[in-house]
Amino acid sequence: MVMKKKYGLIALLATVLFVGCKSDDDDTVTEVKPEEVVTLNVDVVLPNDIRKEWQPSIDWALDNLHKAQQRQRCEVKLNLRYHDEDTEDVDKLAYRLTHPEAGDDTCHAIIGPYHSSHATDILRYAGRNRLPVMMPTCTSSELQRSNARNTYAWFLTESDITQCEMMVTGVARMTDVDVALIYSDDTYGQSFRDWFGYYATERQLHMPGEGIASYRSGTNLTLFLDGLAADLKNPRIAVCIALSNAADYIDVTEQVRQWNNKIANGEKKIEVQVILSDTALDDDVIQQDGVWFNYGLTPTASPQYGFPQSYEALSGKTQVNGEARVYDALTLLALGAAHQRVKGDDCTVAGHEVKYYEKPYGPTLTDHIRSVVASTEGATCSWYVEGLARAFSEIGAGRNINLTGASGSLTFDDETHTKVLGTDYMFWRVENTEKGRVAKSILHLSTESSNTQATTQSLWELDKMWSPYYEDVPVTHNLPAVTDRWAVVVSPSTTWSNYRHQADAFAMYQLLRHHGYDDDHIVLIVEDNLANDSRNTFPGQIFVERSSDPAEASDQFVNDDVRKNAVVDYHFSDLQPADLADIMMGRSSSRLPQVIRPTASSDVFFFWSGHGGSREGPLWGNEDAYTYFGKDRIRNIVKEMGGSYRRMMFAIETCFSGHWGDALMGLPDVLVLTAANAQESSKADVHDRDLGVYLSNAFARTFRRQIDAKNDITIYDLYRELFRTTKGSHVSIYNQQQYGSVYSEKMSEFLPK
Repeated sequence: MVMKKKYGLIALLATVLFVGCKSDDDDTVTEVKPEEVVTLNVDVVLPNDIRKEWQPSIDWALDNLHKAQQRQRCEVKLNLRYHDEDTEDVDKLAYRLTHPEAGDDTCHAIIGPYHSSHATDILRYAGRNRLPVMMPTCTSSELQRSNARNTYAWFLTESDITQCEMMVTGVARMTDVDVALIYSDDTYGQSFRDWFGYYATERQLHMPGEGIASYRSGTNLTLFLDGLAADLKNPRIAVCIALSNAADYIDVTEQVRQWNNKIANGEKKIEVQVILSDTALDDDVIQQDGVWFNYGLTPTASPQYGFPQSYEALSGKTQVNGEARVYDALTLLALGAAHQRVKGDDCTVAGHEVKYYEKPYGPTLTDHIRSVVASTEGATCSWYVEGLARAFSEIGAGRNINLTGASGSLTFDDETHTKVLGTDYMFWRVENTEKGRVAKSILHLSTESSNTQATTQSLWELDKMWSPYYEDVPVTHNLPAVTDRWAVVVSPSTTWSNYRHQADAFAMYQLLRHHGYDDDHIVLIVEDNLANDSRNTFPGQIFVERSSDPAEASDQFVNDDVRKNAVVDYHFSDLQPADLADIMMGRSSSRLPQVIRPTASSDVFFFWSGHGGSREGPLWGNEDAYTYFGKDRIRNIVKEMGGSYRRMMFAIETCFSGHWGDALMGLPDVLVLTAANAQESSKADVHDRDLGVYLSNAFARTFRRQIDAKNDITIYDLYRELFRTTKGSHVSIYNQQQYGSVYSEKMSEFLPK
């Protein structure tokens, strides 16, 4: 009760301040003409309809910034220049803003774009002079991961990784419910595709049928929806929908409505709940007659600091996604410019002097903004006029501030101080009011932010009880002593963007050599086309980890060329799926001279690193190939090998790799470790700025490190470390009942030295 009263007072105060700030006859502050004016040209890249929705908050912020500086010697003015994201060529616009011609007004900062798919173009050019790009709504997890170390890339909302968590958490509050996802087949939908299965597993929710379906405009979802109904475990299903635009929401919700009507007349009674993601908070969706859904979810301003209450009290409606954050973006730009005027080249961020080893060498506006938000020990300053006035005064006197924004506590990552770590979300529904159909907030959720990571994955700490639990199930039959060991290492990827897959394969080859295998007992299948690729800034070399830290550089594989002295047996593009069966079963030929020849006393280790698809796991080729190697094919190979191996271990690093675990269940003396279960994608781990690609996957990286640290680690301890350190997917273990005790059997059986 005390806490509710506190928040109520804050909201009331903020509303009073809101009204005071917007009043034309406000005489609480006597205007004093500043002696100096600093003008910042800010280019705002938004769709026109979003600009119209955001305009009240933009005008409010500009007005408050002006009033807050009336008693300052210098005033920072923001000159906003708008560009329609839907009609402009964003790539050409980004180039023009970052490469001004003679006579052009310099662009000092960019706000936007609204869509993550356009942000890559802008950020690519903004890096030239570290032009700050303030992004209120760009939530693609891949975009944020790949720009995690760029000090000019300002992400003011956590990625859709968190929105997935919020969405599934909301579903988990229901009882007796299954869950499914429909996502748009584009940059926006990718984060939901990658993470939804993970969170459903975390919350122990059943995903019926295929569980997840992609959508492009006009896609017929009938088969997918019917598949859900056929495989339900509970009488209720929550269908979560994450699409890019209003027209698609209208189409998909209509398809779900028709499906609901069909099953309502059937024998099986099913209650359908529909939950929409943040992009559905759009007037075109809300006002559309017949749009059928229960709840929406969107990032919002924290109610603790009064912005949403003030906004709703005056406007009579709920703020749309991004409004509080565009307010914060304008505030940060103005405060950063004030800091730059006072500090100049004397800029420190969290106590460290700002220096760069490439042009521009000294601090720019983005670094001064970083300095402002990095401090937590200065005077407490808030988003409304009086709080902003205090902020400008403290900065003008050369002191630090502790800033709270309109969106909430502005806590940024510890590495760059440009990625916000805490975002509030609200569930909303449509209600009919005197002013028409409006979205009304019904529940706020938030995650506890953390400073332990430089990316938005910081909220995921997997130091928890491992699930599922595995009983000690020793196999009763006796096995012969090991006489020899064989290994097959495969990477089906051939493109530069998939660098990490071949790199992990080369690193696994080196791990095997280091732990006792000779070349005659390893079959290495990689395309081997990366070392001499024109984009390789280290010609002839392949890395899985790079570091300038001497402590890290002493570890195995860090700064090591994993291709060095590697013997490649087959280029992937020279093989067909059937060839792998011949290699595994020892059927050599003039075209396939190198095969493995295990016997009943041989241990066989198999590693695969590549892409996977949602139906059958590992793909035979790159991510656009969509040719599955096949669950039946891999099972038939192992069955045919029966009697010609002692034990066999599979380590599969692909998305949806759990499909192979399922396929190999029941086969004697076979154990399968997968980077993900059958409903999840797996995640890249190490991004390299110089090469512009990911160097390794989390599963393979931990596998290497654990074996190198202690090759006699038990299988269960290895699994536990893989599970704990592989973020974004559930490392899984299969068929241990047919293999033996994972608690006592050790990895030294496969890697003896």
